[in-house]
Amino acid sequence: MEPRGGTGGGPLNPTVIAYLAVPGIGKSAGPPALRPQQEGRMGPKVRSRVGFVCPWGGILGQLIACSGMRSSLIPAPYVPTLLGATMSLQALCNPRPSVSAADRRATVLNLDTLLKGQVRGSEFFEENYFTSGMLTLVDRALRHLGGESAGSSVFLLSQAMGGGKTHSMIALGLLARDPGLRNEVLGASNPAPNLGACRVVGFNGRNTDAAGGIWGSMAETLGKAEQFARYISPLLNAPGPEAWKQLLGGDPLVLFLDELPPYLEYAVAVPVGNADLGVVTTTALANLFVAIAEMDNVCLVMSDLAGSNFSIGQSALEAAFNRAIQGISSEAKRIAVPITPVNPNGDELYHILRKRLFETVAPESEIKRVAAAYRDSLREAVRMNLTTTAPEALYTRVVDAYPFHPDLRELVGKFKENEGFQQTRGVIRLMQMVVANLWSSRKAAEMDLIHPYDLDLNLDEIASEIRTINPSLSEAIAHDIAHGGDAEVEQIDVANGNHDASDTARLILVSSLSTTPGSIHGLREYQLVDCLMRPGRDLSTFKANVLDKLAIRAWYLHNSADGRLFFKN
Repeated sequence: MEPRGGTGGGPLNPTVIAYLAVPGIGKSAGPPALRPQQEGRMGPKVRSRVGFVCPWGGILGQLIACSGMRSSLIPAPYVPTLLGATMSLQALCNPRPSVSAADRRATVLNLDTLLKGQVRGSEFFEENYFTSGMLTLVDRALRHLGGESAGSSVFLLSQAMGGGKTHSMIALGLLARDPGLRNEVLGASNPAPNLGACRVVGFNGRNTDAAGGIWGSMAETLGKAEQFARYISPLLNAPGPEAWKQLLGGDPLVLFLDELPPYLEYAVAVPVGNADLGVVTTTALANLFVAIAEMDNVCLVMSDLAGSNFSIGQSALEAAFNRAIQGISSEAKRIAVPITPVNPNGDELYHILRKRLFETVAPESEIKRVAAAYRDSLREAVRMNLTTTAPEALYTRVVDAYPFHPDLRELVGKFKENEGFQQTRGVIRLMQMVVANLWSSRKAAEMDLIHPYDLDLNLDEIASEIRTINPSLSEAIAHDIAHGGDAEVEQIDVANGNHDASDTARLILVSSLSTTPGSIHGLREYQLVDCLMRPGRDLSTFKANVLDKLAIRAWYLHNSADGRLFFKN
C-alpha cells in the first residue's frame, strides 16, 4: 500500500523519503547535532510548511509504520526540520527556567528588596524590558543627578497596583547605585557618564510600624538618626524644608517613596499630641517636596495608588503635594514629571512578556513566516464572508506581538481594571502559568502562537486564577466550559472531533471577566472568527457546528442586544 499524506494528498514524495532515510535517524541517540534541550521533545503533531497539521497517523506516521521505526525515537524539533520547516513554538522559542519553577509567584519584588541589596542587577535587567516610562525616569533622573539642566528632580509614578511602578524604581535604584552596571546596561545611551555611585534610600508605605515615621526611617538609613532625634521624640513632629535639606544634603541621592497611600490611611488612626500621624506626615511630605525642588543633588520618585481602595490615603498624598506646589516657584512646579510606567495602549505588554518569560524567541524571518500564514488564513476567512478584518493589518500585528496572538492585549484589557487584579503583574503571572503548561504538556509543539483561549481550565492553577479574576463565573466554567470532559462545551468538541467549541467558549469567557461597572462584555461573531482563525483551521461550518450548539447547550451563555456573546452567572 502506497503511503499517502495526512490531508489525503498523493503518494509520498521520494525526496521526502530520501530525507527521512538519513543514517541513524532510527537510533535512540538521535542526530549528532541535536542540542540537549531538544532531546525527548516529542509532539503528537508536526506543522508543515504550508500550515496544515499532520498527525503522526499521516505522512510521517505511515512511513514510520512501514519502516518499523519507533516514533518515540524521533525528537519533534528534528523531524520538521528534515521535512522542510516548522513554525511550532516549541521549536522556535525557549522559555526561561523561572517560568516552570514551582515558586514562580514568589518573584514579585518590592522596594525593600532593593534597599536591602537583595536584587542582583544583571539578573533584573536580563528579565525586564525597558518601557518608555522607565526610560524617561532613568534618563531624566540621572541627568539631574549628573548636573545637567535637562534633568528633573521630582517624579510621580501613577498606575494601578501591579502596573510597573516599583519595578521602575528598582531599575533606577540599581543603575544609580552602581556606575559599572549603568555602563553595562545603558552603554552609549548613559545620560550621565561622569556620575559616580549615588546613595539610594526609600520608604515603603506598607511598613506602617516604622517607629520614627517616614523621616525617622530615612534618618536612620543615612546615619543621621541622632541629628533628627528631636523630630521623633518625645513626639513625632514634621521637619521643615531646611531640616530636610540638612538631612538629604551631600553626595547625589535617589529618594523613593513607594505606596504611601496605605501608610497615610493608617496614620489617621494614630494619635500624635492633639492631632494624628496623618496630619503630621502630610505636613512633613509637603515640606520635603519644597526642599527637594531647591536641591540639585536629590531626586525624588514616588508612586500613588490611583484607582485603588486606599482613597483616603491617596487624597492625603495629593493634598500634601498640592500644598507643596503652592509654596514653590512656578519654575519649580515644572520639574514634577508624571510618568505612566507601562503604556496600556501600545505593544509594551508584549515586549514585557517576551522579555520576562522567554530566553529566546524565533528569528525575525520565522516570525514573518508565521505572520504570513495567519494573514493568508484570515484572507480565506474574508473570502468566505466570515469577517471583514484586513489581513495585512493582522500580519503587522502578529509580527509585533509574537509569540502571542495580537488580540491578547485587547482581551486582557477588558478585565485589567478589576478590583484586586494587579495589572501588568497579574498578566505576567497568568501567562507564566499558561506558558509552563503549554511546554510541559508538549502542546507548544503543535502551536505557532499563544492565543487568548490557550487557558487549560482543567488545570487547577489556571482555573483558580481565572476564578479569582471574576468569582461569579465559577459555575459557568464548571457547567459549560471545562469539567474534566463533562462540561457542555467539551461534549460538543467530542461530537465535532475538534476543539473549536472549547476555544470559542474560552474566548467568550475571557471577554466576560470584567467586574468594572459599565464595562462591555463579550464578542461578536466576526471578532470570534478573527481570534480563532489560524493556519489549518476550517471555520466554514463554525456557525452551525459551534455557535448554534453553544446557544442550545451552554446554560450561562447570553447574547446582548448588539450581538455580543458573553457568559453571565
